[in-house]
Amino acid sequence: MSIGLVLEGGGMRGWYTAGALTVLMENNIDFPCVYGISAGAINALSYISRQSTRELGRAMIQYSTDERYISVDNLQKTGSLFGFDFIFGEMLHSILHFDYKTFFDSPVQIKVGATDLRTGQAVFFDKSQLDENMTAVQASCSLPLIANIVSYLGYELLDGGCSMPIPLERSIFDGNERNVVVLTRDKSYRKNPKPEFPRSVLHVKYGDYPCFVDAMMKRPETYNNELDVCRRQEKAGKAFVIRPSHPIVASRYEKDPETLNRIFEMGIQDCEASLPDLGKFLKESSC
Repeated sequence: MSIGLVLEGGGMRGWYTAGALTVLMENNIDFPCVYGISAGAINALSYISRQSTRELGRAMIQYSTDERYISVDNLQKTGSLFGFDFIFGEMLHSILHFDYKTFFDSPVQIKVGATDLRTGQAVFFDKSQLDENMTAVQASCSLPLIANIVSYLGYELLDGGCSMPIPLERSIFDGNERNVVVLTRDKSYRKNPKPEFPRSVLHVKYGDYPCFVDAMMKRPETYNNELDVCRRQEKAGKAFVIRPSHPIVASRYEKDPETLNRIFEMGIQDCEASLPDLGKFLKESSC
């Protein structure tokens, strides 16, 4: 029986996912395919390349205060709050020393989700469509209004979370009857039904992409519907969900290293606590 690993985004809340994946790696828990959105897609890279984040993650958190990583200065200079040239350039190559060979040689597949501005729908890129700069991943992380539109393989793209923040349904569509899902919101969370941005503001920036504007206006409903899918699948025994044991109190753009480290450690602790039940779920899935 095919089983997928589904990773939600969430900006800096993604450090929770980094902690959870650290535990999965250290326990040699692998999946045939990983579905990643935004920060989830970034975390999928290190998971597939088998680069442990326990020590590396703690070290990388220190870069959260680096102006090259995230700053208003970046926004003014480049149009993006996050310094993608630094993150996917110097950080990926010189600081992380990303293991491209292990990543591309691995039998584990990846599906990186971004939002197609022309259709307002999610589009997924597999390993064969990723370049050295991980442009598809950059697109998946490019948040509306604080990042530039990414042109790639004929698409105009932004954050995958705009159209499919939790790509569980894509994994099911691809034939994965069971899934392990890592969320970055606790069980009590529901998104406020009010859109994050007024339509008028979105229209000024994205008036040429009316389908994308519509998707943004429906994003709260989309997110809550996807949470409902997770819960139904979980109740039916078809999904195993790893989620924060208590609410993560941090913004999507959090820079405080202590806060980020607490999020990272929560991911480690929650995943470690779930290992016995996860083992049972995986054993049943292999039958």
